[in-house]
Parts: sequence; C-alpha cells; structure tokens
Amino acid sequence: MLMTILSILANISYFVVLNMNLYTDRAIMPTGEVREWHRSPITRLNLAGQSFLIYLQMVLAAVSMLTSILFLFGVRSKTLRTIQLVSVIGSTIVFILIMIVTSNSHVNYA
Repeated sequence: MLMTILSILANISYFVVLNMNLYTDRAIMPTGEVREWHRSPITRLNLAGQSFLIYLQMVLAAVSMLTSILFLFGVRSKTLRTIQLVSVIGSTIVFILIMIVTSNSHVNYA
C-alpha cells in the first residue's frame, strides 16, 4: 500500500520538476546584445531534438500510475506487482537520465 502511494507521488513530482524552469540559456544576438531564456527540461529536450525521452517517461509514468491505482482499488496479482515495480524503477531511471541529458545538451537553433 505504501509503495503504491509513493510511486504515484514520485511520478507526480517528476512531472512537476520536468516542467519547472531550471535552466538558463544565453546567446549573443547579431546586434551584439545577450539574450537569455529560462527553460524547463522538457522544453530543452524538445529544442535539442531528443523528445523521445519525454515520451518514454510519460509511458512509464502512466503504466506505473495505472498499476498503482489498480492496487489501491484492490486488484492483487503478482504479475501486476512486477509490472508496477519495473515501471516505477524505469520511470525513475528515465527521469535521472533526462536530468543528466538536459544539463549537458546544446540547443539547436534554426
């Protein structure tokens, strides 16, 4: 029961952090002025052309939350528990990977 609630809260907090403006990008414009943008990890991944990580995170979080909700409503199955555990671990790993990739990514400007 505690694991199901923690997995729901973890996935919600992952999406909150992924939507926060954590990064500042600076670029020198042709006029010589420095322009500054505040971006979230999701925006930065989209601009860098690596949006597949966002979709992978959403799929794993959706599976994790769905199985957690099923457990809260009383569905008990060893297979369901395994799926929930794998999706929670996968969601956490992809979240950490997204944070590492966005901190080291360079934005592609068109």
